[in-house]
Amino acid sequence: MHEFSLAQAVVETVLRVAREHGAVSIEEVNLEVGEVALVNMDQLQWHMRMLAQGTIAQDALFKWVLVRATICCGECGYEGPISHEAIGDSSHSEVPVFQCPHCGSPHTRILKGRELRIVDIHAKFPDEEGGDHA
Repeated sequence: MHEFSLAQAVVETVLRVAREHGAVSIEEVNLEVGEVALVNMDQLQWHMRMLAQGTIAQDALFKWVLVRATICCGECGYEGPISHEAIGDSSHSEVPVFQCPHCGSPHTRILKGRELRIVDIHAKFPDEEGGDHA
């Protein structure tokens, strides 16, 4: 259900902004999704496409880029990417490690990587052959 409510917020925001700018159709929506935002992107995309049906966004492409997580260490001041640790014997799955890779301290805070944001919206406007940004 988490992905449904996120998808609903994205689609409602995209439709509102597009209408405010007079768009007649939405062609593409670009998102940034944090590595540790706990979002299943397959589910999010499915819900966004479903919610867009029957709207000016029904044919829109919903694209996303991953924002890698970065942390700040409260002990040594390290700021940078987190490390990842393999799960089990397989290297196919990894989990993020929020322990400082410099000094090993667990006293860190996440600076980037939790976000889900709309970067831009490509839309068509009346009497336009190509799209534009809303």
